[in-house]
Amino acid sequence: MNSKSLKDIVKTAVSLGVGILIVWLLYRNTDLNTLWKIVKNARLEFILISLIFGLFGNIIRGLRWEVFINSLGYRPKRPSVIYATLGNYAVNFLLPRAGDVWRCAALTRYEGVPFAKAFETYLVDKVFDLLASVLLVILSMILYLDFFISYFRDNPDYGESIVNLFSSVWFYAILIGSILVFFVVFKVFRNTRPVTKTRNFFKGVVRDLKMVAHMKEKKRIIFYTILVWFSFYLYFYTCFYAFDFTKGLGPLAGLIVFTMSNVGVAVPVQGGVGAWHFMVISSLVILGVGYEEAGAFAGAVFTIQSIWIILCGVFGIVALPYVKRTPQPKTVEVELKK
Repeated sequence: MNSKSLKDIVKTAVSLGVGILIVWLLYRNTDLNTLWKIVKNARLEFILISLIFGLFGNIIRGLRWEVFINSLGYRPKRPSVIYATLGNYAVNFLLPRAGDVWRCAALTRYEGVPFAKAFETYLVDKVFDLLASVLLVILSMILYLDFFISYFRDNPDYGESIVNLFSSVWFYAILIGSILVFFVVFKVFRNTRPVTKTRNFFKGVVRDLKMVAHMKEKKRIIFYTILVWFSFYLYFYTCFYAFDFTKGLGPLAGLIVFTMSNVGVAVPVQGGVGAWHFMVISSLVILGVGYEEAGAFAGAVFTIQSIWIILCGVFGIVALPYVKRTPQPKTVEVELKK
């Protein structure tokens, strides 16, 4: 076993261990029999219906990524792009964020899209999701400011942590040190191969972002992004109707909890295990749901939807080699019009 494999195993074990620890802390004082009774009485058909929206959202994500790839002059088969996107999230359950690299490598292997270009377009694609998630948080705060005030009041450790972070001398020392290291590496060692490759990579990302700004398909990108996030909102909110204690909370409350759940997914653990549960449970409790009921909701929804994501991803990985392909002439990257 080489050092890289050992490092990946350790990284996976630590990440999964953190997630399991959070789950244990959340459920350690909860009666599991009570949780099971709550889940058993739920209308699980609504959670099953929600799976359709989740799959649809990931398919649209694949179509949006395809637009970015096409803008560079590459024409991979559409099923390949969609299958690679689905497989991305299954691989992420094995190793945090590894699926993001696998997705691009799969397109390189099966469709001949250069890895650097596939990864650059992937990053551009993620920029749109990042902007959408930030806008979602802002929208939620505007529509339901009382919730966020209550959240920080009921979870004072978060507010104190943020204040302590920005008032710490170490924070500014590390920030200044990082800037200095960055400056030294890219100035003093600017002609070394690793720095040159890194600089060229970021230049490529900036160039691709400029290309996106001049794309004729901008409206389609925006439409796809709205559709992706609306699909995932329905993916989450439909599950509210599975339980009596959440079905009456309304779509706005669903938007709030959905927004907070996405904050949990951003934590680098497998599939958001633990962090996702914490954000959903704490949000539902603030909205008036009992702790055990909130725990049952988070446990049931996360388990069923995670299994679905893995199954769809495995299907994508297995189907990818069997996509019918014809030899394509070498394409030249489309130059940005000045």
